[in-house]
Amino acid sequence: MCEIYKAPIGWNPTELNPFTTIGDYGKDWSVFIYDEEMGHYSNIYEGTMVYVLRVNPETDYKYERLFDYLTYETKHGRNVILSLQEHIDYDEVLALFFSFFSDNQFRQWDEKYLVHSTTKESWDSIKKSGIVLSPNELKKQGINILEIGLKAMLEPDDYSDYVMLDVLAGCGELVVNSRQLGYVCTNPDIEYIPGVRLYFNAEAIIKDGLGTRDGLHILKVKDKLPLDKYLLEWVSAEPFQKKDWTPSTFTSTANKYFLEGR
Repeated sequence: MCEIYKAPIGWNPTELNPFTTIGDYGKDWSVFIYDEEMGHYSNIYEGTMVYVLRVNPETDYKYERLFDYLTYETKHGRNVILSLQEHIDYDEVLALFFSFFSDNQFRQWDEKYLVHSTTKESWDSIKKSGIVLSPNELKKQGINILEIGLKAMLEPDDYSDYVMLDVLAGCGELVVNSRQLGYVCTNPDIEYIPGVRLYFNAEAIIKDGLGTRDGLHILKVKDKLPLDKYLLEWVSAEPFQKKDWTPSTFTSTANKYFLEGR
C-alpha cells in the first residue's frame, strides 16, 4: 500500500530516499515540493533521482494541485514525499486531502474549452478513426510516434496512457514543433509548420467522467478521446492568408478564430 511521507528538513530529491533502507526510489516513488522560487509549476528538477512536481504555493493556496497530484500518484501505486513550507501543518493538510474528492465535478474555475494540438499527418488518421488515441494506444496498433515528454526528468510511464489537453493559451504548439524538430524546443517565436488544433468541450469531458487530473496537466483522458461528442472545432493554418508562422502566432490566430464562433 502506498504512503505519503513528510520530507526531512533540508532534504531534496537529488539525494537518496530517506524512507528506504538503501536509499533507492525505483518507479514506486514521487515527490511534491512547494517552492516559492517557482514562477508557477514545473516537473523539471536538475539532477533529481525521482519524479518531482514543484509548485509555487501562492498559486495553489487551496491545495488543488497538491491534492490532484496526491490523488493521481497514490491511485497509480506510488509513495509520495511531500516537501511543504515550514508553517504548513502536514496533519491538517492530509486530513483535508482525505476528505477531498477529485471526481467528475466541474469546478467553477475550470476552463470550458481545452485544446489538443497535433500534426497534419496525425489529424488525417484521427479524422478517419473519429478518436484521438494516447501514445500507448497508438503503439498497440503498431503506430510509433515521437513522444515529446520529459522522460529524462523521470516522468512516469503511465503518462503515455493519456491524451493530454491544455488551456487555449498553453504550449501545445511547442509540442508539435518539437516533434517536427525531434527534440524539445520551448521557443514560442521560432518559425515552424502548424499542424491542427482540436478544441474540445472540457466541461462535458469532466462531467462524463473521462477527465483525469494529475496536478501537472490541466486535464487528460485515458486511452482514447472520441470526437463525435466532445470535439467543438478543429483549426488548421490553411484558411488564413499567412505563410510564416510561429507557435505563438498560430496559437493566437487559431484561438481568436475559434472563440469568435462561440
